[in-house]
Amino acid sequence: MELNGGVKEIEKRGYKLAALSYDPTDVLQGFTEKRGLSFALLSDPKSEVIDRYGLRDPAYPVGNKAHGVPKPVIFIVARDGTILAKLFEESFKNRPSLALLLETIDKAK
Repeated sequence: MELNGGVKEIEKRGYKLAALSYDPTDVLQGFTEKRGLSFALLSDPKSEVIDRYGLRDPAYPVGNKAHGVPKPVIFIVARDGTILAKLFEESFKNRPSLALLLETIDKAK
């Protein structure tokens, strides 16, 4: 994951990185260990938070094994909870780049 390599740069700017997935915690723990991730993966197995923010990818209907997967979205959030910026792609197969994230953080400050 490209973002994993940028955790230190993100933290230098005063931010933390966390990801939200519809996968259960045991799957996320295995993924974290296998990939050597240095940021938190948060589990939303019923996609409740994903749905609350309108992030569910509609390309995967009920019955599809990917049903509930969110679109790749990055929120840049201030300490007071204000969303400063939002980066997104239309498919989970693509992700906003680290360069774009860092540029957006720098502009948001």
